[in-house]
Amino acid sequence: MARAMDEAEDHRVRVAAERRARMRLRLLQAVLDTCALQTEGGLPSLDDVAARAAVSRATFYKYFTSVEQAVDEVGRNQVDEMIHTLVALFDGPEPPFFRMTVAIQLFLLRGVLDPAWAAFASRPDTLAYDNILLRGITTHLEASRDAGIVHFADIEAAATIAIGTLREAMSHLARHKEDVRRDYVEEVEVMILRAIGLELDAARKTVRDAVVFIRGIGPDRLAWWRDPWTAGGETGRRPVLLRPA
Repeated sequence: MARAMDEAEDHRVRVAAERRARMRLRLLQAVLDTCALQTEGGLPSLDDVAARAAVSRATFYKYFTSVEQAVDEVGRNQVDEMIHTLVALFDGPEPPFFRMTVAIQLFLLRGVLDPAWAAFASRPDTLAYDNILLRGITTHLEASRDAGIVHFADIEAAATIAIGTLREAMSHLARHKEDVRRDYVEEVEVMILRAIGLELDAARKTVRDAVVFIRGIGPDRLAWWRDPWTAGGETGRRPVLLRPA
């Protein structure tokens, strides 16, 4: 009897936890949807988010203290999902410096294709917090300096330059979605590489090599990939949370 009661209680706990997880994901998706519909930036209203999720304001407040908190969580989820995609992208002998260059360029290209995604990714608390992007870039920068490819004295300063420039570029892509040029995307990355100690010619060659690499693997390995500067480059898809918080 006691065992049956314990099993019943465990089942209720699991069901309740699953229900909470589904509701949290539903609210985060509503935040993502309402932000994507914003034409002038800024945060959506709580009423808009609640209406999109078909819940009451009270239900929203059971999960988040504010819309801004929910937006920050969506941004972190979006960036983490992107990083997990990039980790699975490489299966060859590509050196850390080249992997970092490809990753930065893919962030920029996804921002071109999906300005709403870029808006989330460029939020101050999204790229600034201690996530796998920051740790990965720091690790690649250290390995690249040890290999003599780049030259800088302070690893935190180099990571700040790379992440800070990437974040500002993503913000630019979100704000100027109708007028983004290939030259802008590639020159931003060249400038990042120059800032961490790479010579100009080497920086331009590395970026060109990354372009070729991405065009070769993008169609087969990246579900979101489109060439932004060819006909049909815009995805036109509704942004969707790929994994729960």
